[in-house]
Amino acid sequence: MTKKIRLTILLACAACFFLITPFIIGYSLGYRVDLEQKKIVTTGGIYVRTWPEADSITIDLKLQQKPAFFTGTVFVQNLLPRQHTVLIQKQNYYDYSKILPVTEKEVTKLENVLLFKKDIQFETLADPTKSPFKPQTEKFIITKNNLYYSNAPENSQFTQTQKNTPVIKNILAFLQSGNNILWLGTDGFLYRSDIDGKNPVKLTDQALKIDKKGIYKIKNYGENIFLNADGQLLFLENKGFSAIADQADDFEISPDGHNSIFSSGDKVYLYTISADANRQYLVPKTDALLYQPKDRIKELFWLNNDYVIFSAGDEIIASEIDCRGKINSIVLPIQTKSPEIFFNSQEGKLYILSENTISVSEKLTQ
Repeated sequence: MTKKIRLTILLACAACFFLITPFIIGYSLGYRVDLEQKKIVTTGGIYVRTWPEADSITIDLKLQQKPAFFTGTVFVQNLLPRQHTVLIQKQNYYDYSKILPVTEKEVTKLENVLLFKKDIQFETLADPTKSPFKPQTEKFIITKNNLYYSNAPENSQFTQTQKNTPVIKNILAFLQSGNNILWLGTDGFLYRSDIDGKNPVKLTDQALKIDKKGIYKIKNYGENIFLNADGQLLFLENKGFSAIADQADDFEISPDGHNSIFSSGDKVYLYTISADANRQYLVPKTDALLYQPKDRIKELFWLNNDYVIFSAGDEIIASEIDCRGKINSIVLPIQTKSPEIFFNSQEGKLYILSENTISVSEKLTQ
């Protein structure tokens, strides 16, 4: 081989090295050529975690992976910044699918997926004393717009004279919150007082228009306070009430206090109280329609911070609150007639009262 040929080969190799190396380095750093947009982009990823652990997680119907053995998670990298389809499957469970956006240099999280069995096991509650449907005796009771100590066993230390003496006068609704009472007065203002009704503090600056024959209900999580004012759902902020919905039949605040769900006729809505950086689909101060069954909504419960359950007609529906793309909702495979439901979050079990029989499910949540 002549010196000239060797030099030519050396120069060709050097040229290839300098031409290919940038592409190799760029590829290793996550850069790709997006043929649709005809430009170089940086890739992102999708992180998925389910309970129980899925059998397979498929991205865009072609990248199928089995979750890691110990963590039950899948992390797919080097995805172009666009919409990607995620399909989660487990034998004898309902499929879960979601279209997720991936952005450059970011990981899109789908880490709170709850999978539901196609055949949920129930057993009849043997001990009726453990029924959650029994009327609960509250510490206080409202009679003729006055708050009194009730005849609950915890009030046995009070004399009859004390029980006949109003704790708070001119009251429409109340909520015992720790060692305080939140209460709405007949004057239209919201107050907080000690548990014995003393040292009241006015929480609102402007009085609500009150219908003394109306129905009022207060709920809170920390400083987040909601009021159902005869059907209108209100949220307390800056010492005033702002309207969330003109008509709300029932409402519940999530265990972490970030969200509230409320029903209005045959619709269930999500209202976000505050954003959570760990849940990318939460947008502050928005509401979204989660589900619209065929019948009027009855009871509402949170399964956890990401899923709700409610009854309507003869159906029991579980739904996620992730509003990205299609919202996954399941009509539970349960044959019931006009069920009344109760979800015990500590047990993770669903109680159903139907035709004078109480049934208890297997564990539905972690």
